Amino acid sequence: MSDTVRTFIAIELPPEVRAFLTECQERLNRAGGDVRWVRPDLIHLTLVFLGEVPADMLGDLEQAAREALAGFAPLELRVSGAGHFPPRGAPRVVWIGIEDLSGRLMAVQAALAKATGAFAEKVEDRAYTAHLTLGRVRSPKGARDLTGAVDAMSAHTGPTFSAGEVTIFKSELSPQGPAYTALGRISLGAPGIAR
Repeated sequence: MSDTVRTFIAIELPPEVRAFLTECQERLNRAGGDVRWVRPDLIHLTLVFLGEVPADMLGDLEQAAREALAGFAPLELRVSGAGHFPPRGAPRVVWIGIEDLSGRLMAVQAALAKATGAFAEKVEDRAYTAHLTLGRVRSPKGARDLTGAVDAMSAHTGPTFSAGEVTIFKSELSPQGPAYTALGRISLGAPGIAR
């Protein structure tokens, strides 16, 4: 049996966005709630989660992703809004939203998902929702106050940023939390017809 690598494809965030997310976490933390907050340096905009990919197929995966993204121009994105999953009932995941000012994020995500689906451990059957995970709720303690604080931030707007590349990551899980290693970076706006 060949070795596998837990893999996902995402957009990394600039420092000003990470600083904004830290402020959001601090604000929500004051509301109470039993939340395991994600370290801001580990937050990213996931485009495709592939799960365990055979190590000997990573080169083919990167090539498929490069071909899918050929001709896409950089994206203009803005951190905007807040919410939780599931949208009704007790929250399990607290997130900050992403507004697509360029109008191309969904096309980039769909192209990547289609091109890399053959490498995925399991193809995602839910519709894609662009979001940045701030934390995962561990218990119902303080959930009502946390939900109120998240709802109060639903119209909150943060920094605008340009996303000029997509990164293929290796994810290693441990009791201390996840560690992410970049396996490859793909520039948007590479030569070709801009989409």
